[in-house]
Amino acid sequence: MQATQQQSEQARSEQRQSEQPKTQPSMNQTRLAAFVSELQKNEHFWAALIVFIGSFFMLSAVPFYPAYVIIPMALVCGLLAVKYPPGGVILGVLLSFPAFIYQSPVFGWFYLVLIAAVLFEATEQWMIIATLEALVLAPFAFGGFPLFGWTAIAGMGMGALYFGSRKSIVISLGSVALILLLSSIWLIPNTAYLPIKTALYQPGNPALLMVKKTVDLPNLVSEGTAAFGAFLSFENLARISESLSLIMYNLGTLLFQDSLLLQLVGWATALFLLGFLPSRIKKRPQLLSSLSLIILIPVYFAIATVYGTPMPLEFVGGIVFAIAVLGILEYAGLSISRESEIERREKLKSYGKFGMADMSLGGEEKSMDDVGGYEDVKTELRDAIIMPLEKKEMAYAYGIKPPSGILLFGPPGTGKTMLMRALAKELKYNFIEVRCSQILSQWYGESEKNVAEIFSKARKNSPTILFFDELDSIAKKRSSESLDQVGPRVLSTMLQEIDGGTRSSARVMVIGATNLPSELDPAMLRPGRLDKIIYMTLPDPVARKAIFQVSLRKMPLAPDIDYDTLVRKTERFSGADIKNIVTEAKRMAAKEASAKGVIIPITMAHLLQVLESVRPSTGLAQLESYEQFRLDFERRVGAAKPKVEEKAAEAAVKWSDVAGLDEVKTALLEAIELPLLHEQEMKEMGVKPSKGILLFGPPGTGKTLIVRAAANELKASFQSVSGADLMKKGYTQAVSVIKETFNRARENTPALVFFDEIETFAPARGMGGASEIVGQFLTEMDGVKGLRGVVIIAATNKPALMDPAIMRPGRFDRIFYIPPPDEKGREDMFRIHLGTYAQGVDLKKLAAATPGFSGADIADVCQSAKMKSLRAKIAGKPQPISTDALMAVIRTRRPSITPTILEEYDHFLEAYGERK
Repeated sequence: MQATQQQSEQARSEQRQSEQPKTQPSMNQTRLAAFVSELQKNEHFWAALIVFIGSFFMLSAVPFYPAYVIIPMALVCGLLAVKYPPGGVILGVLLSFPAFIYQSPVFGWFYLVLIAAVLFEATEQWMIIATLEALVLAPFAFGGFPLFGWTAIAGMGMGALYFGSRKSIVISLGSVALILLLSSIWLIPNTAYLPIKTALYQPGNPALLMVKKTVDLPNLVSEGTAAFGAFLSFENLARISESLSLIMYNLGTLLFQDSLLLQLVGWATALFLLGFLPSRIKKRPQLLSSLSLIILIPVYFAIATVYGTPMPLEFVGGIVFAIAVLGILEYAGLSISRESEIERREKLKSYGKFGMADMSLGGEEKSMDDVGGYEDVKTELRDAIIMPLEKKEMAYAYGIKPPSGILLFGPPGTGKTMLMRALAKELKYNFIEVRCSQILSQWYGESEKNVAEIFSKARKNSPTILFFDELDSIAKKRSSESLDQVGPRVLSTMLQEIDGGTRSSARVMVIGATNLPSELDPAMLRPGRLDKIIYMTLPDPVARKAIFQVSLRKMPLAPDIDYDTLVRKTERFSGADIKNIVTEAKRMAAKEASAKGVIIPITMAHLLQVLESVRPSTGLAQLESYEQFRLDFERRVGAAKPKVEEKAAEAAVKWSDVAGLDEVKTALLEAIELPLLHEQEMKEMGVKPSKGILLFGPPGTGKTLIVRAAANELKASFQSVSGADLMKKGYTQAVSVIKETFNRARENTPALVFFDEIETFAPARGMGGASEIVGQFLTEMDGVKGLRGVVIIAATNKPALMDPAIMRPGRFDRIFYIPPPDEKGREDMFRIHLGTYAQGVDLKKLAAATPGFSGADIADVCQSAKMKSLRAKIAGKPQPISTDALMAVIRTRRPSITPTILEEYDHFLEAYGERK
């Protein structure tokens, strides 16, 4: 046995170690990884990089600056872009001006027009300008270096992904047209291998050709000054008209005699598809969308055939290179596509004044699979929302429509909002988070107008999902006592809009989340408005383990992390609580790592130390209120029964755990089973089922125990009301609790309603009781609304204190005295509580030695004997549980049921008797 346990423990240890990284990174490696991670998230870095690349290709495309000067100048432009991106773009354009006037003073005047356009548009369109600089001039950089031409092709693909399908047309038209126009003017073949019929443009205009060599660094100033003088000369100004005519001629030739038009159509189609498809493809969207570039190969083959231009194999290589680059970037986790985000942002602009946000644009979750646990809730949401919207054939065949509304309720921190963010990223539709605080206005009628406007805009952009977090803030119960006049008007408008959305062909769904579900107005909760009401419970053990694993993912972990232990120690912890525990453990490990200068893995000790000082954020009283609301309103199908509840049901009290009390068991069976199984026979005989059963007797005799066993054995819903707890709520609230308890029982039949310590709220009149509470209880017992399938069970230790009106037939039809257990009963109780240890023990001797002992007394004796044996076993001196050991414990005990106590019950029996 011991060897088996050791093997099992070793297997668990090996499994935990296999889940951890084999080696921890060094501090230098971690610094590098942190630097790279920061760069990926740093928008200023990417702005600087784009401006640097654009400036680099612009400075290198026209020979003037030495190669060793170009990189520092481009870096200066990039560094300026860190603080002010438009400034970096403008500086790059200005630094390139000397190169253009050096090569072609007359071309410098056309370049001035470009500078003016850049100055005018740089503030808003600096990124597109920098991108076009790189794409247009890369094929001419450093005298036509081949790889830079391929970079331009890949860059056009990246631009289409980043700027979206609409702006991809601007990029394709602008880039291709300018590359071909510059090739025709400069008579230089471009290394993007976009073909032109060179013979149509020869001999060209010598004043526009780029034929001069690069200038050495010492001569830059003198050559630049000379070029500027030539630029301003009258001779140069006279050439502008001639040069402009040549440019317009070349442009017309490209369009009508050469292949520019076909090339533009081909690139526009390919890049539009490349930008458009990723938001419609689920797996490998970037790589699969980039295959649309293959369209260009037959396009250019057709151009070569029609226009007689060569079909260079290098162009095919450029297409393959672009596809490979985009695929490698996606494999490395760098997704460039922003089509879906651009579409959502465009539609979101109409909600601008309300300060709303698209749920899919925030959070770290990529799908609902990134949310630990709650598999049944995820399945429910997918089946209810995604299936009708995306599987049109199934929706048509069965007439299925998405629900009008869904409510998620539960304790704070259970992941309601996080789950909605994840769902928003799985959907391809508008998923708008409505900020309730932005709806309400101080001006009369403005709040209602805001609600109507939100729903109107949602219908225009349908299908749309409107997510109202903290729904209770605008959907509170309407009450005449409330001083708030805005809330009811807003709620009425919202209800009208939801109903209007249901009748409209435009699909608008409302999803609400709240941790105060009992505050919601009943009108909001009806089907047709909120078709599904889902309880987001605290995470079960499986979910807690998943949350720990997700929270500790990518962290340096020690091999001693025991998730099973963490799960056992975090009962009643929410997902937010667990995340906070992990965060604090990370801080502790980081503090140690900072002091020692090495990476310290997060250990089990760190997590346990945090657990010692934190408590769950959800109280037991809160869970009771959520459970009551669930019983009243939850509407869903396929809810998975938590494994905790299954284990609790397995360990629940059964008939076999209750010794004796056969008459009470029979009465309960008759009260519950007969109306269900033999209703017709009861009608024929004129027999009415029992409404109530009263159990009275000394403390510890099993009154509460048998009620629990009945609820479990009869598969009935069970609700327990403590008289003492009821009185703490005050008279008004106590009346409401009684009314809600009976209503809830009627809705969940068959049901047992158990009132413990009933004498505390229903004493005899004149003894200080609350007549309102007693009156409400009697009204419910009389069954004005009907109590079919509901049995009321009450227990008391003080029957003499109860009001006689309660005990009359028609209210409590059966009254049972639960006496102290007799000798046979005590023998059975010892057998039950000793379990497997009862073998070899003289149960008859024990029963004979315990007259006056209640069931609770006997349970305590057995527990004390077991504890004594356990202490001896731990000390290395095992002692079996024997008759003598039990007798030794019994000698130290006194029975809790005394003759004085029994006299009280004898007097009551003489006055009222029993009704069995």
